[in-house]
Amino acid sequence: MTWVNFTFIFYLLFPYFQDVKTLDVEYVFIDGLAFHQQGIKSIFEKYGPTQRSDTDYECGFHSNEEQGKTYYELIYPSITWIGNAEEGYIAELVLFDPEGEIKWTYYQEVEFSGKSSQNEVEHYFGKLAEPIQIYGRDDENLFSLGGRFTDADDGFFFLFKEGKLIEFHYWSPC
Repeated sequence: MTWVNFTFIFYLLFPYFQDVKTLDVEYVFIDGLAFHQQGIKSIFEKYGPTQRSDTDYECGFHSNEEQGKTYYELIYPSITWIGNAEEGYIAELVLFDPEGEIKWTYYQEVEFSGKSSQNEVEHYFGKLAEPIQIYGRDDENLFSLGGRFTDADDGFFFLFKEGKLIEFHYWSPC
């Protein structure tokens, strides 16, 4: 095999050898608040008080039964937080508005909002979003781009519709 052929094959396979970009959870912010271990006081100060809703996950990091703790959701129109007073709260779901008011930031390196295109997010993460089917949303043409947090089992995914960022979801292994 010649050097030119080897180089060509290497570049074809190169994406498979790249490190997957992970995010350090400590530097992710949602609408100006820390994504991870956010205190209920800060959430109430920003959005106002709301009812705590009990969670009912069968498994995962926020399963009452599996973890032996009680978790709650704080549900607001654009953001749902999940957690408890002991561990703090995580932004479980973010619904981006088309005006770009709700922002997702990482370090001071990148900022995404409802004005962000699928191409922008794909460029930042260095991979393409894939079609996804979500129960109850069968009529929507959705794309998803996911990843993991650094040195962790949990992760996230961004959801796109018609080339625009519409949602951010937290997920934990089950």
